[in-house]
Amino acid sequence: MNDFFNKRISILINKFNAKKFNEVINDSLVLLKKKENDFLWNLLGLSYQNVNQLKKSINCFENSIHINSKNISAYNNLGISHKNLKNYQIAEHNFLKAIDLNDNYLNALVNLGNLKNDTYYFDDAIFFYKKALKIDPNNVLLNLNLANVFQTINEIDKAKFYLNKILNIDPLFTNADFRLSKLEKYELDSDHLDKMLKKLNDQKLNSNQKIYLYFAIAKAYEDLKQFDDCIEYLKKGNNLQRSILNYNPNFYKNLPNKIINLFNQIDYKKFSKSNEGKNNIFVLGMPRSGTSLIEKIISSHSKVESLSETNFISDMIFKNLFTNFEKDIDEVNVFLENNLSQEYNKFLKLFNVKSKIIIDKTLSNFWCIGFIKIFFPDAKIIHSFRSPKDNVLSIYKNLFDTHEGWLYDETELKEYYSAYKEIMIYWNDIFGNEILDFQYEDLIKNPETQIKSLINFCDLNWEENCLNFYKNNNPIKTLSVNQANQPIYKTSVNKSELFENEIPTLFKGLI
Repeated sequence: MNDFFNKRISILINKFNAKKFNEVINDSLVLLKKKENDFLWNLLGLSYQNVNQLKKSINCFENSIHINSKNISAYNNLGISHKNLKNYQIAEHNFLKAIDLNDNYLNALVNLGNLKNDTYYFDDAIFFYKKALKIDPNNVLLNLNLANVFQTINEIDKAKFYLNKILNIDPLFTNADFRLSKLEKYELDSDHLDKMLKKLNDQKLNSNQKIYLYFAIAKAYEDLKQFDDCIEYLKKGNNLQRSILNYNPNFYKNLPNKIINLFNQIDYKKFSKSNEGKNNIFVLGMPRSGTSLIEKIISSHSKVESLSETNFISDMIFKNLFTNFEKDIDEVNVFLENNLSQEYNKFLKLFNVKSKIIIDKTLSNFWCIGFIKIFFPDAKIIHSFRSPKDNVLSIYKNLFDTHEGWLYDETELKEYYSAYKEIMIYWNDIFGNEILDFQYEDLIKNPETQIKSLINFCDLNWEENCLNFYKNNNPIKTLSVNQANQPIYKTSVNKSELFENEIPTLFKGLI
């Protein structure tokens, strides 16, 4: 029996490594009926985790621990599933349990560091990352995590140190080149550009490695004002990134009409939760539209802190309303009767924030404004926007951590922008002055007046700190960290004019 069982487990491990997760699930369930085994329960849990059936994975890991209370891998994996479900306290408990069993268990130390980073306990994140680094000093992903934390808390020199360390360990880890390029201001004597160009000739590079280099090289050429070269590498990076992504452009193209049809069936005032949202500020809009600058300005106020992009509300609304528009209106009403605001505020308490007033800069919340008004009627909603041509160009110039196809295709990007514009017109027609439409170009032209209007809209007393926003060290988790930490500058306005003749498809029809 043991020989048979061990052989079957070996086969399952091979299938798991080949990413045949559904086969592992089916075969494991059969095998577990014959014999309980903590390793097999853990493997089954990992398979469920990989097909995003997290609740089932949790049950498996708990079964594994029930059989073997010292299975540190099961504790760690249980923590990962709970973290992915945003059950942060339970996740932390399980990571700590694994560390209690083995103080040098690298995976749990890293995962606990990740959790602390996600919840804004940055000093704790650095502590656990550095403890893990003592165990495995040449772990490039661990060094990358440290670089990202230091960038978030505006310790840029330390971030650069770890990125350069990565490139010394593994010169072909081009993600480090890309992230370093975002922190550098390239001059003619910079040797980093030459190093990146030489790397492109390495035959070992895969598509992802090339993509990071293409965007990094484009950034360097833009700094040097060599725009033809910049555009050449932008096109290469975007085309290659789009080619490896599965994406259905019709989803967002049709989304405005579906949301409008749904919301028109709802008596939203009937469901409005009274006195909810007075301490919530939602900053939303297209990527690269100025949201990080707004976040930085408002969070400079002594009564305000920011959690950047929590994705909590948009995830809940997309999951319950936008994934199936065919559901009966009665089912929609049941969801709207829930007190999502209480769930959200309970979630916020898991983060290292001390102020009562919290900014949530989840960009995709613009799809959900009407529903946010139901659950948070007293919240402040700030819609950031800028010149359409400058906006789409800035998106096209960047490689994002979350990959969706529309970000990297000129036509699909414009289609997404049109969908965004359509839904914002609808929300503005309904809610009018309850939404502050805040234009980036107006801020650049007249910063003091615009910043004062912004603070006034948030019902905050005026503080000079808001005018000197670039001097504070509030954490920012964004591609725009360098820009948001500088005084207001004008060079990004009308930048599309430098590229318009070279990327005409991107701009045609935009007004």
